[in-house]
Amino acid sequence: TYVGPMARFDLRDELHGQVQATLEEGATLLLGGNKVPGAGNYYEPTVLANVTDQMTSFKQELFGPVASIITARDADHAVALANDSEFGLTASIFTTDSAKARDITNQLETGAVFVNSFSVSDPRVAFGGVKKSGFGRELSHFGVREFCNAQTVWLDRK
Repeated sequence: TYVGPMARFDLRDELHGQVQATLEEGATLLLGGNKVPGAGNYYEPTVLANVTDQMTSFKQELFGPVASIITARDADHAVALANDSEFGLTASIFTTDSAKARDITNQLETGAVFVNSFSVSDPRVAFGGVKKSGFGRELSHFGVREFCNAQTVWLDRK
């Protein structure tokens, strides 16, 4: 698998700082965790285990090849953990129980929910987040309206 570089060196360094902070907070490093030496803004694919809701990689957005494993007691606890985030771009649910998927989908505070899939983008479907993950939508007819400037004219007939 080829993993491309990050956009800038400072973003790679910020990601590395987030990983190191999470490790100092008690997470376990299963894979990676290092800047790749040499030219380019490369960061090793990284997996962090034993991450809790009090750790940096739970509280902050990590824009890079890092996966944080957070254990939930059950589906209700998983929803509570997901909704405890300041962010809300997308969520993914993997299940064979379509009724349970609908129930969980209705509880999640995200702009999009993907069942048995990771986040995808299609120009026919609106895409965007809630909370600190954005305002409004891109793509579809909703996205086109983001580029419109409506003018309101109020005529007082008094």
